[in-house]
Order: sequence, then structure tokens, then C-alpha cells
Amino acid sequence: MGEFGLGPTLLHGAGALDALSQFAGERVLVVTDTGIAGTPTLGIVREHLAGAEITVFDGVTPDPSTTVVAEGLAAYYAAGPHAVVAVGGGSVIDAAKAMHLIATQQGRGAPWGLAVVPTTSGSGSEVTSVAVVTDEVNQVKIPLIDQRLMPRLAILDPVAVRGCPPRVSMDAGMDALTHAVEAYVATGASDFSDAFAEKAVQLIRTWLPVVHRDPGNLEARERMHNAATLAAVAFENAGLGLTHSLAHAIGGHFHVAHGRLNSVLLPHVIGFNAGDAAAAERYYQLALDSGLDPAGRRSGATKLRSAVQRLAGQVEMPHTLTEAGVDPVEFHRAVDTLAAQALADGCTPFNPVCPTQRDLRALLRSAL
Repeated sequence: MGEFGLGPTLLHGAGALDALSQFAGERVLVVTDTGIAGTPTLGIVREHLAGAEITVFDGVTPDPSTTVVAEGLAAYYAAGPHAVVAVGGGSVIDAAKAMHLIATQQGRGAPWGLAVVPTTSGSGSEVTSVAVVTDEVNQVKIPLIDQRLMPRLAILDPVAVRGCPPRVSMDAGMDALTHAVEAYVATGASDFSDAFAEKAVQLIRTWLPVVHRDPGNLEARERMHNAATLAAVAFENAGLGLTHSLAHAIGGHFHVAHGRLNSVLLPHVIGFNAGDAAAAERYYQLALDSGLDPAGRRSGATKLRSAVQRLAGQVEMPHTLTEAGVDPVEFHRAVDTLAAQALADGCTPFNPVCPTQRDLRALLRSAL
């Protein structure tokens, strides 16, 4: 028997932020970062929270650490909120989810729950039961998986993402593409997850280059917002794969943007998985559904891999880990540790091909 979850209530399109008015007269903890706190976006959120008693915790950092989560939890307890509203990208939402989960486990969770306002279109954390935090001592990312991490409400308003910096937008977009492609070939894939993944790939191939050319295009922003959420619903149900396992390991050591790492690694993982006939057939189907017109089943994975690389080039993403900012000398020192961490990562069992640690070392070196 299969199971397919559809996640939180989802409000999308212009005017979705109006839903925050329901918290008038209540105590609200807003979780964000200093980048968002210094932009008009937080001001817009405050306007929609008119009448609420607002406490802001803006201490979230990229790849939030266990220390950041602990600091946020202290602010959470001090505020005693009725509701928590996360305003930011994947790091902010993941931190807020972790804080809310711990508070709930300790009997001090906000009674209404968690609402999220994503300001990037990539992580999809607004519709998943996953949060990723970094163990700064051991330099490893820890994926937390618990149904209580699922937000109650996700608000996809293009106004919230309009000011997202171009480079962050591209990192996020390639992250969303990786979510969709990996979900499509994951061991948990189904007709239901396939539908979400296919639509996400189509939207991203069309609209990410538009956002790159014209960051203020609200239609493009809305379509990318939708695509990221569609891709996240797909992977929440189907699973991910080696691209994410490797990116988690590398990101824990080198602190390069997650989407940037995925963009570099995905073509290599497609090539590795395509050695398996069943995985190659899945890539062929995705290439076909994405309008890539593969000449035959053997060429499907090649066409898809090339399409990913072309899109990455269009939006000025790096082609190698070195170009992405990974130090080659330190990388070679750490490669055995990185391969071991990737093998143990929670995403690896969902990959269509079961790798060895030697396979993962080879993948890492090929991407450098």
C-alpha cells in the first residue's frame, strides 16, 4: 500500500499574505535573518500582522547550526507565542521548524502552530516534514525528519520573493530542479509524485532563465515559487538521492550554498545512476515529458544531463566544485570523510542505485 501526503494548507498568488491578519491581537514570534530584517519584505509582513504583538528573532544564519537553533529556542520561550511565522529562505524555515518541534516536544509549543512565508523559491521546506541543521563541531549536516516539522500554513506570495538577490534566486532554482529530478527516479516515486516532479521541471526550465534576465518579473517569480513547492511535494513523498547526500556532506565542511552544490553534482549523479537500466528508463521518461525529444532510451539520460548543464550555464552557475568555492587541497584531504558521510546520509537509501563508498569517492572527485 502506498501513501501520499499533501502537506499544509497552501495559499498562493498575489494577496496570499493577507492570511496573516488572522493573528491580530495574538502574540507572534517572527523568525528570520538579518538580511530579510533589513529589507522591505519584513515591513510588508509586519503590515499584514497589524494588531499582533510581534517579537522578532533575526539570528538565523545560512546552514543554521545547533547553536543558532538553541538561541532561537530561548527567544521562542521568552516570547510565549500563540503562533510562529517564519519569513525567509530554507535556512530560516528549517531553523523555525526545528525550534517549534523542540518546543512542542517540551510542551511549550505555540498553540496555533507554524506559518511560513518563503522568500526564496528552492528549498520547498514550506511543505516538507524535514529540516536540516548543521552540527558545527563535527562539520556535518543533520537532516531531521518528523511529521511535526510540517508547517500548518504555507504562504506563497510573489511579493515576498520579488526582492530575492539574483545569485540566491539561481541557487534556489537549481535546488528545486534537483528536488524534482531526484524525486522522479527515487525509490519511493509513484504516479502521484511523478506528476508534481514533471510539472516542476517544466516550470523551472521555462521560468528560471526569465527570473535570471528580469528579477522583477512577478509572473516569473510566482511560477518559480509554484515550481519549488511542487518539487518539494514530490520529494517529500518519493525521497531524494545521492546529489543531496553528497551536497549535505560537502556543505557541512565547506559552507557553499546548497543549491550551488546540487547544480554541480546533479549531472554527475545522473551519469552514475544511468548505468542501471531501470534508472535509465526513468530518466528517458522524464526527458520525454520535459520535451527534450530523446532519440532513444539510451540517449534519455544523456539528453537530460545536457539539459541540466545548459540551464546551469544559462543562469551562470559554476560547473565544478572548485568554481563553486571548494578548496581543492582541503577537499582531497577530506574526500574519504565526505564519502563516508554521504553513504550514511538519510537520502542515500532512496537513490535508485545503491552506491559503495568507492563510488561516492569517484563521484566527488569527478565533480571537483
